[in-house]
Amino acid sequence: MSTILGSALLLFACNDNSGASTPPKTDASVTEASTMDAPSAPAMDAPSAPTMEGAADAPEIDAPLAQDAQTDAKPEAATAAPAFLTKLDKSQGQLTEGLWEVSPSAVKGIGTNGTPLLGYAVLGKIIAVAGDGGATDFGVAGDAGALTTFTLGITTDATGNVYVGVAAGGAPPNAPAPGIWKFPPTGGAGSLFSPAGAVTPAMAFANGLDFIGTDLFVADSEGRIYKINAAGTAAVWSSDPLLAADKAACGGMVPLSIGANGIVHDTNNVYVTNTNFGRLIKIPIAMDGSAGTPVVIKEDCAALVGADGLVIDPTNGTFIVALNVQNSLVRVTQTGAVTVLASGPPLASPASVLIDTTGNQRRLLVTNSTFFTAADAGSPGLLALPIP
Repeated sequence: MSTILGSALLLFACNDNSGASTPPKTDASVTEASTMDAPSAPAMDAPSAPTMEGAADAPEIDAPLAQDAQTDAKPEAATAAPAFLTKLDKSQGQLTEGLWEVSPSAVKGIGTNGTPLLGYAVLGKIIAVAGDGGATDFGVAGDAGALTTFTLGITTDATGNVYVGVAAGGAPPNAPAPGIWKFPPTGGAGSLFSPAGAVTPAMAFANGLDFIGTDLFVADSEGRIYKINAAGTAAVWSSDPLLAADKAACGGMVPLSIGANGIVHDTNNVYVTNTNFGRLIKIPIAMDGSAGTPVVIKEDCAALVGADGLVIDPTNGTFIVALNVQNSLVRVTQTGAVTVLASGPPLASPASVLIDTTGNQRRLLVTNSTFFTAADAGSPGLLALPIP
């Protein structure tokens, strides 16, 4: 198993101001909700089957753009600043990283009037968030508690089953077992769907997840993309050097080795962020389903370092990307122009993004992981930013 995330666990311990030496409590703690009566497990409408239809293909770019200046990262007019829907407790280990929405249309990061699911990164636990901000436990991976792992990406298949990536944070023992976990649509106990060690090289740092048809694509932050079939059998889909991690990249602005991270797709391509390099990559899908030659849409340390989760905005085909070490949300066009949607508090190591429509209002949902913020700077939780 990978030891890349071991330093992340140490980083969390150093930032944690609770002083506790035992594992943190696993109760959901919502400080901005009007009540903490936990709603029952949400009714799970099965999402429609993922399709290969999506935004227009990005034009091919033969070389990364300059990394020495943030020349095109300009503010974008926004209707409001991000606001907490649910604020959680960092001292209890409630570091929210993964995000999905159980919704009939929750495909490729787009949902409508659904129930957000968040992952507690260091607890191996998934919670559901109600409309009033109240949180309830949705599911737990394994039954032995969390030990030296990170619970990261979340997604659903066409029948509503929930899938969660678990990364090894150090040498065994690891709990939950690293790999991809599967939960029934109504939540409860998860089962190990695709073990990290069942493929070579091991899928030790499963992070972003994206279904294309019945195949689950996994961005492994050690620098690979895996393709997992409906039976749970994984194979390396791409290990191109553009996906690799390097903690020294961009002057070491990201304090961990994190390569491939967020992952989405459109009709003909898979798009992946590289956190260390501030890089957005397009990988064509060949006619036989294999990976084509990756190209860089944008690489810029100032504008994109810390690139984490991303989503394609269906209104214009642009990408909305969370920058975890910059506490920012940016929009990137298909030609690589960057504009800033939001920056600074209350954002605190934003990790995952999803576009949700409630009524007639579109909003960007964002998880605050607080991975790279001081103990007294920012809170984990779920935020919303209205978008046109």
